Amino acid sequence: MVMSSLEEYLLGEVERGEIILVEYSPRVPLEEFAWEILAPSLAERGEVVVVDFLGVGSILFRNYERKTPGKEYRRLLELMKKLKVVQIGPSISNYGEVIESLVPSEDSKSFLKNYHTLINRIAKLPSKPDYMLVFGFAEHLYFGGDVVLKNLLTALATIPIEDWIVVAFINFEVLKPEQVAILEGVSSAAFRLTKEGIEIRKVKGRGEGE
Repeated sequence: MVMSSLEEYLLGEVERGEIILVEYSPRVPLEEFAWEILAPSLAERGEVVVVDFLGVGSILFRNYERKTPGKEYRRLLELMKKLKVVQIGPSISNYGEVIESLVPSEDSKSFLKNYHTLINRIAKLPSKPDYMLVFGFAEHLYFGGDVVLKNLLTALATIPIEDWIVVAFINFEVLKPEQVAILEGVSSAAFRLTKEGIEIRKVKGRGEGE
């Protein structure tokens, strides 16, 4: 499977309500795939909201911005104008329009309250988003422990995401195998980006979801 096949799946086969994991090794330049290929392609197709835990998305964007040649910078500026951003944790967003800032919490009630606020805020946007990109959840889970994962499962069971497609970038090397397995289990599809190439972890079979 080559990169174009992954793009084809992410851009063509998914349906609203699905959660797609894109697991990556920290030795792979995720910023190039996320900001040069995927985000612009999604922004051409619909509204995009970025959920950024601990500023990981901002760091990756900054890394990509430094590599961008001057002739391509205008395209990058146009992309920034199209993005809506939800910050979770202290950070300074260097892209998009910040529509909400939340304090991350491992406490179950606070987590569910934040999740409910997040879903409501996005649902009330003038233009309903088609895609949600998530950065930094693996780092949040690493620092917060298994209770964060338990809270996520409770949130997804209580308030399922049905109105947009979620693409979550997960740094799998900071997590335990059991944590990755749980995330894959609640996802519609999972891919792993490594320096050796792309591994299909899980895809829905033909006819599923019909």
